[in-house]
Amino acid sequence: MSDDIDVKAIARGTPGFNGADLANLVNIAAIKAAVEGADKLTAAQLEYAKDRILMGTERKTMFLTEESKKLTAYHESGHAIVAFNTEGAHPIHKATIMPRGSALGMVTQLPSSDETSTSKKQLLARLDVCMGGRVAEELIFGQDHITTGASSDLHTATELAQYMVSNCGMSDTIGPVHIKERPSSEMQSRIDAEVVKLLREAYDRVKALLKKQEKALHALANALLEYETLSAEEIKRILLPYREGRLPEQQEQEEGELALA
Repeated sequence: MSDDIDVKAIARGTPGFNGADLANLVNIAAIKAAVEGADKLTAAQLEYAKDRILMGTERKTMFLTEESKKLTAYHESGHAIVAFNTEGAHPIHKATIMPRGSALGMVTQLPSSDETSTSKKQLLARLDVCMGGRVAEELIFGQDHITTGASSDLHTATELAQYMVSNCGMSDTIGPVHIKERPSSEMQSRIDAEVVKLLREAYDRVKALLKKQEKALHALANALLEYETLSAEEIKRILLPYREGRLPEQQEQEEGELALA
């Protein structure tokens, strides 16, 4: 193995993998290395193998219109900006608009450490990240141009909100109760109302955030359109100045003044 391989990063990115899964991961990476004529296995080859197992093979020959690529870039940028600016969200690993499997793009997040339980703050952060793509589409392209691409995000968010209300007692209205599998119609109506409330609150938080970070949204989407895939460090370099209230050109000027001093 080459020196650039971080085994802990691979472990964080492969939760639930058993020994056979990990052997398959290394085997795919080794084949990739052999095809490229490499002497050692690199982090990039292991990353390629992980993405292929988890997300499917890259569909490089798939034809996408410029409008579709642009929409995907803003959708994924919405997810990334919400994850970057929301306390409790998992750190971003990378973002891509390269089609894989049935997905046109993806933002990957990795937990910073092992997790045995999840806090309400973390679950609310997941709801917000799910909403990021849909809200970004609406802000940039308008209500009439929202696509079906956000359907899986909404499905995930709705299931998560139901889990919070029914299983974890995280609703102030219903209280700390574990709801049985088939609740009464009255209780089901109350659960549904709380789920909708959680989703609407997440939507409102994300809309306010992305309106505030609209310049960052444009910057990240343009970078994705140019490079297709961005690492965590590259995303951080683009977004950090906007979070700190400094535009990239101001940051460059400050760094230049420091260098002269």
